[in-house]
Amino acid sequence: MKPTNAQLAKIHIAKKDLQLTDEVYRDILALNFGVSSAKYLSSTEAMQLLDIFGAKGWTAKGKKSLPGQKKQVSGTYIVISPGPAASRQRKILAMWNELGYCMEKLHSRCSKQFDVERFEWLTDDRALHVLITDLAKRIESLKEKKYSKG
Repeated sequence: MKPTNAQLAKIHIAKKDLQLTDEVYRDILALNFGVSSAKYLSSTEAMQLLDIFGAKGWTAKGKKSLPGQKKQVSGTYIVISPGPAASRQRKILAMWNELGYCMEKLHSRCSKQFDVERFEWLTDDRALHVLITDLAKRIESLKEKKYSKG
């Protein structure tokens, strides 16, 4: 069954809100569903794509969060170029996202701490190690707090 017009509209609104380029958007479609356009998705796949966008921080306008629900992260999408630092950069992005931090703040931190204007330009091994170590400690601390409450 094809996606509904409402689903297609939400997909394109999410693409715009997340500021995804056509190239990145089509890469997401190709990697996750093997298609080049949302019109070729099934209704279920369209919902899965919206879930992917939701994981990147997008929420439909007017959608209220439930009490106790984590605030959504910024919709900024950071593209990592292939290279020797790419795997560590992807790990940092995953850890940053797990903590629920705004992606724009990652650029800010890199600028202040490492004198590099944008995160994707950070390739220094020592700097990447410092970030990974710090984020791992923060995740561990968050898990300890979570388990001590419940």
